[in-house]
Amino acid sequence: MEPITVLSDGSRGIDYDNMIALLNEWITDEQREHAMKREKNVNNEEGEEWGKAHYCIVDYQDAGQAVSAANAIRAFMPQIPLLVITDFQSLIRKRHLQLITGTGLIKMILWHEKEPDSLIVEIQRWLHSFAYKTKTAQPSTQSMRR
Repeated sequence: MEPITVLSDGSRGIDYDNMIALLNEWITDEQREHAMKREKNVNNEEGEEWGKAHYCIVDYQDAGQAVSAANAIRAFMPQIPLLVITDFQSLIRKRHLQLITGTGLIKMILWHEKEPDSLIVEIQRWLHSFAYKTKTAQPSTQSMRR
């Protein structure tokens, strides 16, 4: 499984093979390292096949299929970031994203058929946002005496 997994019905005709090859080259070592550390903290015995995926793109025309596909991967990897593709004809809306289980981030991107290159730019921005996430500051602990 590649760092980016695509679940799609193919109805939009997006050339994911070439796009994913470009994105995999673009993903920085820092992002891969961060994703692998996150992966090690999750026990997923049945989901070992999904274990190498760090990000998932969900591209289904039908809202119900998109939610089902997202929940299927989240069953094995609840923390995996999801990118849901929608368009003006699709009925996928933000309310559908609320039906997706898991703890990972979810983002929805609008697909413009007349501007296919804008999708790869949007996906790069999405991946780029993970590279610069700051580590959460842990509150310092003080010893308490009784």
